[in-house]
This record gives sequence, structure tokens and C-alpha cells, in this order.
Amino acid sequence: MQLARSAPQFESAELPAPLTPRETEVLRLMAAGLSNREVAAAFGTGEAPDKSQVSSIMSKLGVRDRVRAVLRALEKGYL
Repeated sequence: MQLARSAPQFESAELPAPLTPRETEVLRLMAAGLSNREVAAAFGTGEAPDKSQVSSIMSKLGVRDRVRAVLRALEKGYL
């Protein structure tokens, strides 16, 4: 059975607040496949603050996981 190929469609929603420069950088690292621990190491911080930023990014983008956050960021032109 073959699946029809179609362009992915995402709900279009306005962001409640813009991403901060730090959140945008964290999002870029997420898109590169880095874990929360690796993101924290890239910034030289503990994992908890960066985990909080990942949660904030997902909330602002209206998604529930990291993959959807990256896809929504691509859709909205953040990446």
C-alpha cells in the first residue's frame, strides 16, 4: 500500500509572544539534534534552565514535542 505524498500541513496560529534570541538559539540547537544536556553544555549552563527554555519554546509555538517545535519553527520562518 502506498501513501499519497502531500505537503505537510500544520495548524497556523499566531505566537502569543515572540521567541527571545536565546530561545531562537536553543531552537537551532534542537534542530541540529542536540539533547537538553548537550544544549546546556553548549551554553555552559545547567540542564534545568535550558530544559525550561525548551518548554517555553514549545509553549510559544503551540506544540507538544521537540520535533513539532522544529517543524513549526521552519513553517514560521524562525529557522
